[in-house]
Formats: sequence, structure tokens, C-alpha cells
Amino acid sequence: MNTNDPFSTVRVPVDPDLATAASAAPDPDPRQDWYPELYATLHGLMRRHLDALPGYFVLTGLDHLSERQARDFTVAVSRMAGDLLPQDGHGALLRDVRDRGVRLGEGPTGRYSDSRQGGSLHTDAAHRPGRLPDIFTLFCLRQARSGGALVTVHVSDLLEALADHPRELETLRLPVHFDTRDDTPGVPLTTQRPVFAYEDGRERMYYLRDYIEIGHRHPHVPPLTPAQTEALDLLDALLDKREMQTHGRLEPGEMIFIDNRSIVHGRTAFEDDGESADGGRLMLRTWIGLPRS
Repeated sequence: MNTNDPFSTVRVPVDPDLATAASAAPDPDPRQDWYPELYATLHGLMRRHLDALPGYFVLTGLDHLSERQARDFTVAVSRMAGDLLPQDGHGALLRDVRDRGVRLGEGPTGRYSDSRQGGSLHTDAAHRPGRLPDIFTLFCLRQARSGGALVTVHVSDLLEALADHPRELETLRLPVHFDTRDDTPGVPLTTQRPVFAYEDGRERMYYLRDYIEIGHRHPHVPPLTPAQTEALDLLDALLDKREMQTHGRLEPGEMIFIDNRSIVHGRTAFEDDGESADGGRLMLRTWIGLPRS
């Protein structure tokens, strides 16, 4: 594990006036005076840090924004980065990631983002039908009293380790069923995709073990084979290795951009004050799609 702050070299301050201007335009117009500077900064960071290592960067100096401004800023810069994608069957473009008192996989819709659990490293939206995010963002409005650090593992490190296990890697390139965690009428119960796929000239990963397990428990879906279970167990063992992971904690007023194609992520379990007046840990999340080559 990287015991140093992995965000220290990729924290980039945003001019407060620029941030305030962006927060006033959740659907930004390129003709606005502030737009070119923020756009150039954002896309430069994406090329430098998302298309290469480490796979993430953090915008800082945003703690002067009110909650309403933070929400609008998050939407605005996400739209500047690419296409803002819906996160549920109702079309929500901005989702509050907070403890809703449920556990991962509980009921038909309980999701990781609704719990305070740690572990369960994953890529975002692997369970969603249709177009998936290439990037996701988290704006930290409130941090937990303890815990809640982001945990990341790079896909390149996983593939390097799996090179010694070609049979398991081949199995992980075959489609599996993910439970969609959505009871919206018309949305399928599961969606199929492989854990590892070579797309657009790069390796990409789709993963959340619990959603695969739940997906293969549906009556219309065949159970996981012994070979699939063995391959998934090996992958989980690699993800659990501390030397594969980096841990970093966002502070209020920071917004992280993470490459959802190459970063598997999770968090450490967190605790909030039981009677916290502000409602405890709150992250604002967006999903962003990039043009396909």
C-alpha cells in the first residue's frame, strides 16, 4: 500500500472566482468569458492524469461554494469534460453518495453508494445497461468523522499479476451477469459483460463481485461455474492486497476525477456522529461518457 497521500501530486487549485462563475452556469456556454480557461485546464488534466497514471486528479479550493453552488459546479465541469450520463432508471445526472441505512445488495435496489460499508472494490456502473461512464467524479461536501478514505487499484497492476494465471484471466474475459439493482419497469434484471475487455485500444474493467453473485442467483440465469468462481476469488485476493492499493481521503471542497476504465475503487468503512446536525458524509457523484474512437 502507498502509505503517503496519493492525491498530493495531483491536487490542482481552482481560482475561487472561476469556480463561482462555473457554479452559476450548470449548463455552461463556451462563449462565456470564464469557459476557455477552465476548459483548457480540465482537459489538460484529463490527458495528463486520466489517459496515463495515476488515473485520477483532484480539484481543490472549492470550499467557499455553498451546497447549491457545489452541486451546480459539479454538473457544470462534468458537462465540460464529456457527456453527463444518467445514474438510474429515472435519469438522475447527479447522485448523493451517503449512508441511507442499507447494506450493499440489500433488497432489489440497495447499492454500495447507499451504505457506509468499506471494501467491495469495483468500477462504477458495471451493472447498468447501455452506455457506461468512462469517468466519474466525486465532490466532497462533508467528510465522515472517521474512515471514508478512497481506495484505488490500477487495472494495469491487476493484469500484470494475472499474467501468471492465464486460465483465470481468459475466464474473466467471458461475459457474466450483473444484477442491475433497478426495479424500474422495463429495466432488465441483469446485464451481461465481461470483467476484462480490450476496447478502443486499451484494457478496461467492469466489476462489482456482489452484483455478479446476485445476478447469477436469478432463476433465468445459470449459476456461476466453478471456473468462474475460482477466477473471481483470485481477482478478489489480488484486490485485497495492501501493496496493490492506494488510500486517499478527500477534504470538503475537493472534487476528484477518476478514470472508470482503468481504476478499480472502493472506500474504507466510515463512521459519522449519530446525531450529526449536517447529516454526515456526503459526496456528489457524476458519471461522464467520452467520445468513442
